[in-house]
Amino acid sequence: MPRPFFETLRELRAGRTLEDLQDALTEAVQAVADTGKHAEIKLTLRVRPPRKGSAAYVTIEDDVTVKLPKRDRGDTVFFPLPDGSLSRQDPNQMSLGLRSVADPTVDLATGEILTPSRSQQ
Repeated sequence: MPRPFFETLRELRAGRTLEDLQDALTEAVQAVADTGKHAEIKLTLRVRPPRKGSAAYVTIEDDVTVKLPKRDRGDTVFFPLPDGSLSRQDPNQMSLGLRSVADPTVDLATGEILTPSRSQQ
């Protein structure tokens, strides 16, 4: 019966391959939880003879790659203007003419906004 694969995997680079896989899995799980998108982890093993024509022993090189989901960057709405530039304000939207008002006095007990009397203005 062949030696179990996990035993060989555990010995690759004195256990560092398994540590790399664990780190990759942790990173992938966090990215998936943050984005709701999938991640990928790939373990590549290259089994090579020491030189051409010789197979008295082999070397194994490992490579752990992680493909994390990209976070959504969002977008910004702009409106094109006749001159080809962009504006954040819709040129077809009527202005509401909003203005700032003086800081109102608030009754902390009731939350009522008390308008200053004309003599205080």
